[in-house]
Amino acid sequence: MVGASVTLPLPANVLYDKPQQLIFDKIATFIGANGSGKSTILKSIFDAKLKGTVYEGYKVVCFSSGQNESYSKNFGEYLNSERQKKNALNLDCFFYDKNWSVLLIFLATITKPDGLVRAFLKRNKYVIENDFDEDESTSLSFRVKVDKGYINVVSQALEDEQKGDINVITNRAYHQTLNSFINSLINKDYDFSQPLELTDIHIKQEDLSKVSFESDGGEAFDTRVMFFTQAADNDYFIVKNSFKLTFKHNDKEITLEDLSDGEYQILFLYSLIDLFDTESTLFLFDEADSHLHYKNIERLWDAFSNVYGLVITTTHLIDSITKAGIERLRVIEDGLIKSGNNLKHLTERLGDLSKISNVKFQAISFFKSVVLIDDENDWEQFKILAVRKISSNLEEQLKIESNLSNILAIKCSSGYQGLGNDVFAKSKIKWLNNFKEFLIGHTYRTKNIFLICDRDELPIQRLGKSQCSLLLKNDSVKKLILI
Repeated sequence: MVGASVTLPLPANVLYDKPQQLIFDKIATFIGANGSGKSTILKSIFDAKLKGTVYEGYKVVCFSSGQNESYSKNFGEYLNSERQKKNALNLDCFFYDKNWSVLLIFLATITKPDGLVRAFLKRNKYVIENDFDEDESTSLSFRVKVDKGYINVVSQALEDEQKGDINVITNRAYHQTLNSFINSLINKDYDFSQPLELTDIHIKQEDLSKVSFESDGGEAFDTRVMFFTQAADNDYFIVKNSFKLTFKHNDKEITLEDLSDGEYQILFLYSLIDLFDTESTLFLFDEADSHLHYKNIERLWDAFSNVYGLVITTTHLIDSITKAGIERLRVIEDGLIKSGNNLKHLTERLGDLSKISNVKFQAISFFKSVVLIDDENDWEQFKILAVRKISSNLEEQLKIESNLSNILAIKCSSGYQGLGNDVFAKSKIKWLNNFKEFLIGHTYRTKNIFLICDRDELPIQRLGKSQCSLLLKNDSVKKLILI
């Protein structure tokens, strides 16, 4: 899917009651004011996938930086439904809140030696590896149990099997893996004839190698991820809030809780990518960059850019917007992706992110070509007249119109009143000089800035004189058009 344009249908959401389409290339980034509906759109995608009404062929993985009760509730109901249908190991839609993060980070480091989580731990000296690149130091502790309800389910399954029904839970991958897990790591003689009392266990990578993680065939992801997801949901076998993850740092043990919020969050995000990234994965990351140091924001966007799947993310941080790139940004308002003059919507929103003028300059520097004009409506008229003037061929006109539409129009008065020693276009020239000063030391894409000025009050004979000296300069980012 890399490099190919994707058209994704978007269901109606609580703020906008009509379907939409999102056309993007691998990554789309939603920006907008608080309450604009960025998260609402992501939620509508997730809920539609849970219902199985759209996104066939996609595996959806969702992350939210906040504790979203609706996501958790709906995902829990989905797991229960799939478990009843005996399909829990074939899940293709996931939402993991903070309670799951400990498990996912552990699974990522032991299953993906070349993954993002392991690389982060190695970079920060939080892991010890052996000669086979196995994680020897990271450990996970938690409590497990088998309650009376599950014993009854097993007992009934055995009875049904004796009557000839082979599609019973005891013949499914989850139960067979559970049996191997308990016999290998807890009690080799356990047979599900009675409940298993709450038991504390402590595992490392080498311990999980003793467990046979069975497959029903067609699993969307690693069988270890599938097993632990079902086992920990609703404390089915594992007591989810008992997870504790321990690393080794300078010969001392530290826990996940000892790390900063930013370190924890990027490890959580890395684990999702490590465990779930495929060409058919659709990641929904809601403000994934919150709490992150700017260096980790850069690393996160590097990770986004290298995933095999698709990414839809939301943000309000200028650091992320800079990394995202202007072509990936979509302005959201009342649950609607703004269309039409998208460049205008983008600069208006980006300008609102901060009262510092440099923020708007940074946003503008994403664009290759910029035009300063007294009134934005004049730019629309200018485009029409320019197209007609340059060519009468319809195909050429469409091409010219497309090229002109990629130029960002910014309202800026000329500031010329025809009085005394007034310099024509002085306000535009001042804006231009301030912008050029801002670009020093910054990465930017801007190549041309066009100044479109009204010449009504400027006598023709003054062109090229002191009142309009701009025409005398040979500067690749200064072009003056008089209308």
